[in-house]
Amino acid sequence: MPNTPHERRKAFKALLAGPGPLVLPGAYDAFSARLVEKAGYPATYLGSFAAAASAFGLPDVGLLTLNEIAEQARRVVDAVGVPVLADAENGFYDAPNVWRAVKVFEDAGVAGVHIEDNLGGKHTSMPAGLLSVEQMANKVRAAVDARTDPDFLVIARSDAAWVEHDLEGCVRRLEAYAAAGADMVFAPAIPATDLKRVRDRIPVPVMVPGDLLDVPGSDEPSSTIAQYGEAGADVVLLWYTVIGAASKNVAAVLDALREGNDVAAVKHLVTEQHAFEAAMGYDEYEKRSARYASGQEAPA
Repeated sequence: MPNTPHERRKAFKALLAGPGPLVLPGAYDAFSARLVEKAGYPATYLGSFAAAASAFGLPDVGLLTLNEIAEQARRVVDAVGVPVLADAENGFYDAPNVWRAVKVFEDAGVAGVHIEDNLGGKHTSMPAGLLSVEQMANKVRAAVDARTDPDFLVIARSDAAWVEHDLEGCVRRLEAYAAAGADMVFAPAIPATDLKRVRDRIPVPVMVPGDLLDVPGSDEPSSTIAQYGEAGADVVLLWYTVIGAASKNVAAVLDALREGNDVAAVKHLVTEQHAFEAAMGYDEYEKRSARYASGQEAPA
């Protein structure tokens, strides 16, 4: 199991080089990251949507600071032994600021970050816009220049496919960001059928969101993980599924209890306590504690 940030970054690059798409469930805090790891996934992710909701109870509308997101990412990194990707929003303002953002996320131990060309308005009905291609390319160049570990991934996200409903424009942006030095690109809202048609034009690995979501105003069904794999996606990111599952199940338990049901009625929805403790590492703590129990010899 890799331990240092550099080793985890090398491990993530090795995963990218493997066969088939890498499925990356998004954690929302340290414990959910442990569950992702325990389930056998070789890497995880922290997005601003999940960080804002879990750490602050806030919507993902650009309210979190660089340090707030990075600190949540650090907690996730410290809780697991697998590589962690993180959401660096728009790099936190202009290209010079991207330098500090990359340093902060590198220090947090993540394997890489994605930076977007979106000017705001995600997850709301507010009008959205995009940075110019050259402005975003400069942010990518700044991120590449700023990293001290060459294995730290700089991922460029373009939202042109849904902001401007322009597949061709999105592909041109992804090409430009790759030319500016991005190690991978992230392209939301490109269905698998469209990705398959343009994949050979994108010279770096491609990450896509794979959550099956009902998007208001969209008649396009969500593509499945298998379809994205066939289309040439390298990473399928499940940024919402884990926190969405937590929200639905906690709400179901609370609703049932409020309706007058006994705790026994919701037992099937609740993790058994010893299983929960095992996932938290209580057994390791007990073993370590036993080494220092009264009358025991100190460890060599």
